[in-house]
Amino acid sequence: MTEHPLASSRPARSAAALLGLLLACPVAHSAVAAPDSRTDALRFRVFLNQDPIGEHSFQVGPGPNGKQIVSRASFDVKLLFVTAYRYRHESREDWRNGCLERIRASTDDNGTAFTVAGDKQADTLTLKVNGEARRLPDCVSTFAYWDRDFLKRPRLLNPQTGEMVEVQVTPGGTERRVVQGRTVEAERYRLRADKLDITLWYTPDGRWIGLESDTGKGRTLRYERI
Repeated sequence: MTEHPLASSRPARSAAALLGLLLACPVAHSAVAAPDSRTDALRFRVFLNQDPIGEHSFQVGPGPNGKQIVSRASFDVKLLFVTAYRYRHESREDWRNGCLERIRASTDDNGTAFTVAGDKQADTLTLKVNGEARRLPDCVSTFAYWDRDFLKRPRLLNPQTGEMVEVQVTPGGTERRVVQGRTVEAERYRLRADKLDITLWYTPDGRWIGLESDTGKGRTLRYERI
């Protein structure tokens, strides 16, 4: 998911701190795989507690040197039929051999705009966030939920703010989950960082099938596969 989208309106602020970190995630196998012509699409309906707030869609296909990932999110949190919080995000990423080579991302976080542009040059990823330049290490990964191998990384790029986030990942065993009306075997992982606590589920062959995040104050952000 970075700071989550729901961070601006008080009731939604903690959830927002999570959503930005969720914004780079399609459903494909490893980004290390060789380029192919297959395009995989994934859509999630997103809930805050039991209330639907929008959708997050992902598309993974061939890119210039490997894979290209397009992520789009649209959320509206309503209180008494009034929109208390609005979030829009779009990100396009090019990957090669498991490393981010190029990123273009734009975010409207309840009226606050973020733009991120990054290109790999030699052994450095040069990033501009709202026009401010910074240099990142050679092989960078976003919160790429679509590639289970991202869980091996100790630091991940927030595609909304351009910040590197230190994370801890703990395997949680296997359990059965209902996905699109079917019960499947799933592997559970817990990803934690500062102000971030996310549970992810994958099938044994590495397909991402679900997400939940405790936003604090008794609220849970949940992704359900459509």
